Formats: sequence, C-alpha cells, structure tokens
Amino acid sequence: MNVFTEEARKQSFSIPLHALRGIAALVVLFSHIQMRINEGLTDFSFERIFNGSGAVTFFFVLSGLVVGAALAKNEINYATVSLYLHRRFFRIMPLLFVTVTIGGFYLLFIDDSMRFSLYDRSYGDISLIKFLSAYVGYSLKPNQPIWSIYIEIIASLLIPLMILSGSKLRYILLTLAICVAFSLLNIDFQHRWNFYMISFYIGLTVLIWGKGLTRIVSGLPSTLYWSLIFTLFLLFYLARLITNAGYGDLWIVYWETAAIAPLVAIIYYMPEKFSLLNKRAFIFLGDISYSLYLTHWILLAIALNYVTAWLGTGALALITFCTLSIVASLLVATASFHKIEMGGIKLGEALRRSPKPIQHLS
Repeated sequence: MNVFTEEARKQSFSIPLHALRGIAALVVLFSHIQMRINEGLTDFSFERIFNGSGAVTFFFVLSGLVVGAALAKNEINYATVSLYLHRRFFRIMPLLFVTVTIGGFYLLFIDDSMRFSLYDRSYGDISLIKFLSAYVGYSLKPNQPIWSIYIEIIASLLIPLMILSGSKLRYILLTLAICVAFSLLNIDFQHRWNFYMISFYIGLTVLIWGKGLTRIVSGLPSTLYWSLIFTLFLLFYLARLITNAGYGDLWIVYWETAAIAPLVAIIYYMPEKFSLLNKRAFIFLGDISYSLYLTHWILLAIALNYVTAWLGTGALALITFCTLSIVASLLVATASFHKIEMGGIKLGEALRRSPKPIQHLS
C-alpha cells in the first residue's frame, strides 16, 4: 500500500491553507507594487518589506501537498493520471493563455510608447519565439510572474512519480536524494526549475511526517505553541529580506522550504487552531489567488505610467498608485476567477463528458 494514498484518504480540503494561498498572493502583489514605486516614484524610497519570492516558495510547498494529496487519494494508474493531467491543464492553462496574449499585445502595440515598460528592456526585444514560449511560462516578457507557472507545469508532470515513491521507505529516501542531486546540477535550467522540485516533494511528504509533528506540537503550552508558530514564520519570511538572496541562490530555497513545511503541516493537521482563516474574506482571497497572481503585473505597469503622467511623483501620486493598483487588481482578479478560471474548469469538465449518442429520426 502507498503511504501517501493511505494518509491522503484520511484528510479533507484545508480551508486555512486555501486562505493562506490568497494571503501569499497579496504579498506578491504588494512586493511588486513596492518594486514599481522604487522604479517610477523616485521621490520615495522604502526598505523592502514584502517577501514575494518567499511567497512563491510557499506556493510550491503547498502545491506539493494539496495537489499531491488530491491525486494520491486514488490509485496511480493510466486513467487517474490522465484525468489528473486533464484537470490540471484546464485549471492552469486558460488563464495563462489569456494573460500572455494580453501581455503580448500590450508589448506589441502599447509598451514602446510608455515610459515604464512591462518588462526589463535591457533583456532585448521580444521575438515570436519568446512570445510563443511564454504560453508555457518559459519566457516571462509578456507577464513576469508566469515563470513560476512554468515550474508548476513541470512539477505537475512529476507529482505522479513522486507519489509512486510512497510504496516503500527506501523509495521515498531515494526520491528525496534525487531531488537534492538534481538541484545541485551545474546546469542553467530555465527559471532554475530544478531548484524547486525539492519544495514540491517536501510538501508531499507532509502526509508522512506532518501528523507526528503535530502530535508533538499539540502537547505544548499555548504560549510555547504560538511562539513556535511565530518563530517558524519569521525564519521563513525574513531570511531572504535580511540576506538579499536572489533567484540564483539554492540555499534560500532549502531554507524557506525547511521553515515553511513544518508550519504548513501544523496548519494542515490542526485546522481548528487557525479558524480565523475560515472567515469569508480569507476564503475569497484564496479563491482569487491564482487570478490575482497572474493578472496584476500588467495592471501595475498601466497604473504606474498613467499616474506618473498625470500626477508626477509626489505624495498624491504615491497614494493614488497604491490605491488604484490594489483596487484594480482585486476587481480584475475577481472577474478573472469567475469568467476565465471557472470557465476553463467548466470547459474541461464538458470536454470530459461522453457525447450523447445521435438519435436518428425514423
């Protein structure tokens, strides 16, 4: 019997983790707002306080657990994996396709006339190949956050194999060793996706060690329990901000993964301690998190250009830019969730249904 399957079947959907996905998407939004402020509103200079990169590592650990657990509930075979891949395609790709297309047309017809570009122009002009490859997140020019979707796509293909390792302990240890060895390869993989497979696999292994950890933690006095939660969060959140680690630093991926995975495990197995996250506002953020993550980048570029053109770079421009960016991003993400995300999922479901036989009139 597969240990991942055994444990996944005992667990239900985690509302607190779903809500935290939305909060993490907000952190990414705020980090990019601050990035744009430092770029265009030069009258102001703020220390970096939002760890958007760490939020992405959290997404990867969470996907390893949540996506992996959903697949592991069923026996891994051709039928279940085919259904899983079909669902993942219609969950991820429709919104990716729309945002890349919009970003591409923006670059083609609008970006050159704007003071602040949608992407870093020092990387050169966008080509047809770069534009087309963005539809799987390979090139990030039409929409910068899609780099992580490229990694999600690769991980989605590997998660079934990760789950199969759960049949024996030695296979689990071997898979862990392969993830580590693969991350150490001295090859410049696109977006360094090999760094992050360890994050997905550690997230999946929460199904093995998470309950034991939670059993230990649950016996702690309340003050010590919440001190541990707060310490894990600070270890995760502050490391990149303090050290200024970048995308090319493998150690920060390991650090953030090791710090956030225990916290994810505790929330997963002790949801009653985090009932505040069951509030409708947090669930709403979880619902729109993917749309918020993929749609905000172009909105910030538009807002920065027009706000600075109209209001300059003073305090009024700062307030207007921040307010407009947050409100527009939430509104567009909400509409995108209902129309594009849910529309894509429904389309996938419709295509999976067997066509009704044609009835011939006699």
